[in-house]
Amino acid sequence: MIPKYISLKEKINEDILSEKYPIGSKLPTEIQLSEQYNVSRSTVRQTLEILENEGIISKRWGSGNTVIAKSDLSKKTIVRILIPDSNNGMYAAAIDDITSVLLKDGLQVELFETKGHFALEREYLKEMLKDMYGGLFILPVHSSIPSTNSDLLQILLKRQLPIIFLENADTRIYNPIIVNTDDYSKGYQMARSLINSGHKKLGGVFNHDSASSVNAFTGFVDAIRDANLEIIDECFLWVDSGDSRPINRFLKTAYNTVSSVYLDDVSRGTDGTFPVSTCTLALSKSLGKEAAKAFLALKKNGNSHSITIPYKN
Repeated sequence: MIPKYISLKEKINEDILSEKYPIGSKLPTEIQLSEQYNVSRSTVRQTLEILENEGIISKRWGSGNTVIAKSDLSKKTIVRILIPDSNNGMYAAAIDDITSVLLKDGLQVELFETKGHFALEREYLKEMLKDMYGGLFILPVHSSIPSTNSDLLQILLKRQLPIIFLENADTRIYNPIIVNTDDYSKGYQMARSLINSGHKKLGGVFNHDSASSVNAFTGFVDAIRDANLEIIDECFLWVDSGDSRPINRFLKTAYNTVSSVYLDDVSRGTDGTFPVSTCTLALSKSLGKEAAKAFLALKKNGNSHSITIPYKN
């Protein structure tokens, strides 16, 4: 027998979908709901608690229960992927693998590019609040700095939406499931490879707004330090993701001092005037497949764990 509070939840959901209680409106009081649906106030309280946990209503002391989303089962098989740039080589491959794994499980994928803009990311997240989606994969915009969209992600998580964070998650997100690569090791191994090839003075270009690139920088300079070599500050350049404008000017200056410059983000090109070193290390496992497996475990079992994928030598 279906518990009364579950039956009441479905009835209220139907009333929300039918616009009897449109988004932004207040639900009737507990007493009114009890009389309207012919149930006890205890049942009403249990129902409201579930609706709040699912992110359908917002409860504030003294201001009642506000409808903030619809529970539309038509989106239950749709999983969104939000990523700044789908042309980035590694992440393009990850998207293909995620899509392939989820399709086998009967899930559809919607891909949206946020183009490195918090506002665009917010727009796509707000759309998800209007319905009940099957899940979300998100490579956060400017992943190394606090997000302006953590409030929306918190609501989606409160709704118990399965969310996998790629690369990093805002520190204000409680217990996020993150699938990333061991970028510290990538940076370290790249520097060691260059040092072993005879380069004794190294420089690099890194993205200050990417957690992945920041971690690669840390590994890169640690390898230089461990080899008792000089870290030449002026031969390191920090840029915004996707902005290649200052790179060629920097390279022209850097090559008066160093013999090799590591370009962390290979998706950003240069004009070819100066040589750069790029990371050719291979991942030990597919980022996309590991992310998809973590997602399915979270969706089916209600729990999963973060994964860091190492690079192979």
